[in-house]
Amino acid sequence: MRRCTSGRSDRFMLISSERVFYAGLHGKPSVRTLGALAICVPVHGTARLEIAGQAPRIGEILAVPAYLPHTITSESREILGLLIEPESVCDQDLLEIIRQCNDPVAAGQLAARFREIYATMALGGTSGFTSADFDQIFLNRRLKPRDLDTRISTVVSRFQAKPSSSISGEDCAGDVKLSLSRFLHLFKDETGMNFKTFRAWKRGRNILHHVNVERNLAHFALDAGYPDSTHFSHSLRRIYGLKPSALFSGSRRLQIINGRDVANDLIGMQV
Repeated sequence: MRRCTSGRSDRFMLISSERVFYAGLHGKPSVRTLGALAICVPVHGTARLEIAGQAPRIGEILAVPAYLPHTITSESREILGLLIEPESVCDQDLLEIIRQCNDPVAAGQLAARFREIYATMALGGTSGFTSADFDQIFLNRRLKPRDLDTRISTVVSRFQAKPSSSISGEDCAGDVKLSLSRFLHLFKDETGMNFKTFRAWKRGRNILHHVNVERNLAHFALDAGYPDSTHFSHSLRRIYGLKPSALFSGSRRLQIINGRDVANDLIGMQV
């Protein structure tokens, strides 16, 4: 098995512990439900956002809150995307990003910024980076971190370090010395999402580190922490709107660059 990362590519993905920047093929995803605030910019032209119960939106830049099912189609074959983990940023800043992407003037400026940054990165690449670097580079400001209860921040950090491990709610509750019901209630109060949904997203997000790997997907599913290939397929289709085969085949030329704040054992997962 090998990674297809030889040479400089104009298709790449930068991954930090709390941010992802993707520049590559958009494909034809169906409804997807990402566990991060998603900002989407087509390399050329406009994109169309569809959310059930809402009028479609068309623009050079689109923003979708975390865990909201949606479909995006694009005039451009290539697309730029920024993912921001919602538990890492205060609600006010998350809402401000969405407002900025919905404002005609601000949206045009931000889309132009993304495209300019992409062109620079595609030509010269990038070196080590952190989540804070993403915010300054793409949004031109630092985002205020969410003020999490220390018990919940401990659990979040654990998932960042080992997203593919079988960590149960009971395990986490015991680690922070809470009953299971109290832990689940506190987790949702602090992060705005339920624990099982959060865990499923972190496991699915971890796949991004390895989507340019050529290997048997059934074996990969087990290494990634899924009980079997059926669960793996259903989870990825729900999260990314694509079959695993389409997700991996469309990423063969993708160069993946991990940030300084990505756990070493996460990068080194046996693949």
